[in-house]
Amino acid sequence: MRQHGSDGMTWSSGFPVLQAGDEVAGFIVEGPLASGAFGVVYRARQGERFFAIKLVPLGPRGDREADALRKVLHTNVVGFHGYGYWPHEEPRFLVLALELVEGRTLDVWALEENPSALELVRQVLLPLVHMLGEVHAAGVVHRDVKESNVLVRDEDGEPVLVDFGAAGYEGAPRLTAVLPPGTPEYRSPEAVRFAREDEGKGPYPAGPGDDLWALGVTLYFILTRELPFGDRLRRDLNRAILQEHPIPPHVRNPRVPPGLGELCLRLLEKVPQARYEDAGQLAGALEEAADQADDTWRVPLFPGERKEKRSAPAPAPEVRELPAAPEPPVTPPAPEPRQPRWWPWAVGLVLAVALLLRESPEESPRAALPFHHAMPRVFSGQELETSSVTGEVGSSAEPLRSPTPAPIAHAMHSEVPPMIKSRKLRSLFAAACAAGSACASAPKVRPPPPPEDCPPGAIEAMKRLGFYGSSHAVVFAPFRPPFKDVPVQQGPVMAKVSGHWGALPDFTMFSGKMFIGTNRVYARFTEARLPSGEVVPMCVEVIEANSRASGVLMSDGGTPERPIIFSVSWVASVHRFGEQ
Repeated sequence: MRQHGSDGMTWSSGFPVLQAGDEVAGFIVEGPLASGAFGVVYRARQGERFFAIKLVPLGPRGDREADALRKVLHTNVVGFHGYGYWPHEEPRFLVLALELVEGRTLDVWALEENPSALELVRQVLLPLVHMLGEVHAAGVVHRDVKESNVLVRDEDGEPVLVDFGAAGYEGAPRLTAVLPPGTPEYRSPEAVRFAREDEGKGPYPAGPGDDLWALGVTLYFILTRELPFGDRLRRDLNRAILQEHPIPPHVRNPRVPPGLGELCLRLLEKVPQARYEDAGQLAGALEEAADQADDTWRVPLFPGERKEKRSAPAPAPEVRELPAAPEPPVTPPAPEPRQPRWWPWAVGLVLAVALLLRESPEESPRAALPFHHAMPRVFSGQELETSSVTGEVGSSAEPLRSPTPAPIAHAMHSEVPPMIKSRKLRSLFAAACAAGSACASAPKVRPPPPPEDCPPGAIEAMKRLGFYGSSHAVVFAPFRPPFKDVPVQQGPVMAKVSGHWGALPDFTMFSGKMFIGTNRVYARFTEARLPSGEVVPMCVEVIEANSRASGVLMSDGGTPERPIIFSVSWVASVHRFGEQ
C-alpha cells in the first residue's frame, strides 16, 4: 500500500519509494533493484562510481547485516563498501553501500543458458561451495541460500551470493524467538523439528548444515525446475520436509546424470550425519564427479536450443584514480658492436602473446578493499566521499572504508581494475625483453624466498587459538583507514589483524619479515603479540585471495627496492612457509 508522507515522499510498506535523481546519504539514485521484508535496494552512483544501496530501518537487524558482510569479503560474496544514515536531519534508515553486481539470478541464468551438468558444476556449484566454506570458516551462516539470492555475473559468469539480511554469526544479537528469517521451502528438517518441539528452548542455532541443505534444495530446483517438497501453498510442507523423500532428480529429468542426481539427494538426507560433513567434503565430491564425467554430463539439462549469449557489458568506470608513477630510471646499455638479431624478439613476442592468452588467477584479481575490520578481496578502492558515511557498525567511530570492484543486482560484485591491465602488459613486455635480451634493461629477476620451517610451537599455538588452516586479513602500516597503496621494503615487517581470527582478538600485532620478488611481495609472520601483551609463535604468510598463491602482486609505480602494495592483504596460517 502506497501513501504520501508530510515530507512529500511516497512510501510503500514502510519504505520510501525513491525516484531517479533523488539523493540519499551522498548517493544519487538511478532506479530500483529489489525489495523485501527488511529492506529496499536501489541502483545508485556517487560521482562516476556505481553502487547498490540498501535501505534498512535503523535497528539491530541492519547492524547485524553490516557486521556479517564485513566478516565475509570474498570474490563470490557481494562486496560491502560502507554505510551511512538517512535522512540526514532525522535518520530513520541505515544505508548500506554495496557492490553493484550486474547479472541474472541463478534460476533465470539456468533457464536462459540451459547449461550442461558439467557447466553447472564447474561454473556455478564449485565456486559457490568453496565460497560457503570460507563464509562458514569466518563464523557466518547465510541462512537464506536459494537461487534468487545467487547472481551470475554477466561480466565473467561467476556466481555471487547476495542478501545477507538473514545472516547470523557467533555473538550476533538474537532478533527472533525461534526460527531465524528465511524461506520456508528451504528450511532443513532440523530447523522444522526444532520449531515443532519448541518448549521455550530459545532461538534455533542455525549452522553451516542449514546452508548446505538449502543449497541442495536450490540444486534440485535448477536440475528439475521443481522444488523437492513443494511450496508454501502446500499445507503439509513441513511434514514433507521431515518425512518425504523427493523423486530423484535424474528420474524427474532424465537429462540429469545419475551421479549428480545422487549427490543432490545426499544433500537432502533427513539425518545430518548422512549428508556431507561440510563444504569442503561437498566440494571434493563435486570435483570427483566432474573429473569422472562422461558425455551425459555435456548435454544441456533441458531440451531446446540455448538462448543467444549475452554480450558482455561495457566495463565499469575505473574506481580508483592513481597518479601516474614515473617508471624506474633506465641506464642505457653500453654500445654493442653488433645489432641484436631479429629472432630473440620473435621468441619474446611469442611468449608475450602466450602469456596474454593465458588467464592466470593472479592476473585477474577480484576482491575488495576492506574498510575498518573487514577481510579484503583484492581489488582497489577508495573512500566514500561523503560526510554521511560513518564508522563501523556497532563499534568504533573510525570512518568505514569503501571497497571497490564493479557490478550487482540484489545486493552485489567487481571489475578488474584497469591498472591490472597495465600491470599485465608491463609483465608481458618484461617477458619479451627477457626472452629477446634486446631491451634497454631487463628487470632484475628475484626468485621467491625458499620454503622454510615454522617456528617451534607455532602450529600448536595456532591450533590452540583456533585459526590453524584458515585465512584472514591483515593491515600494514599505517594500520587504519583510509586504506591505500603503500611502499614497502625488504626486511622486518609488522601488520595488524583485521577483526577477530579464531581466538586472536582484533588488533593483534603480527611481526615477521618481508621479501621482495620480481613482481610479487612476500611476507612471513613468525610472532603474534596479543593486546594483552602475550607473545606467541605464528606461521602465517601473505597470499593472493583468489589463487591462494604465496605473496601479492605489486601495484603500479614504485621501484625494485621500494615496491608498492595495497595496505590490506589476505594471509593464511600454514604448516610450512612457501608450501601452500
